[in-house]
Amino acid sequence: MENPSEPKDSAESLQDWIERAKRAHQLVDAVDLSKIAAHDKTEREKLDTISHALEHLDAGKPVQHVEGVDDVVPQIDATRARKTELLNVLANAGWGENIGRVLHIEEAGQCLQPLELIPHNEGLPDYDICIAPQTAAGAGNFGIFVSPSGVFAASINDPASKHHWRIARSRPYDNKDELQQCVAQFRETGFE
Repeated sequence: MENPSEPKDSAESLQDWIERAKRAHQLVDAVDLSKIAAHDKTEREKLDTISHALEHLDAGKPVQHVEGVDDVVPQIDATRARKTELLNVLANAGWGENIGRVLHIEEAGQCLQPLELIPHNEGLPDYDICIAPQTAAGAGNFGIFVSPSGVFAASINDPASKHHWRIARSRPYDNKDELQQCVAQFRETGFE
């Protein structure tokens, strides 16, 4: 009786087995099980094709290209694409060094700090990008936040762990030009 844990061909190396296992894993990952459960015809056909490819791998045959699986172009995440576009617009406007930062003001002076130093987002609506303003009145942390449809200026007092973000003002935008105008205005006068 054949032992399934032993290679079918004793000449096969451990590296061959690892490569076959990686390829099998890659093929199995290409199946959307929720679509299979919903009886999606295209996904079921893909599953049949993958099953045949896995049988070839099991027999020790190489599987280089699987029709309908390896030629599928990955979908670009819409959220990531939107954030990338916003980052490009804002960086091209000259605000690159302020992206992802807040303006921190205390008695000793002011500085830009990474937004990640604020321990929470309580009080903030959903946003894609934060930009530090040039000026603000008072002490605390100040940021301009860009969402898919609007810009808002918000602040949080120190210590941030004991306070929530407060929205000072907001404004919608419809296109890149309006976005740049909103951010420029808020960077100069957003908290006054």
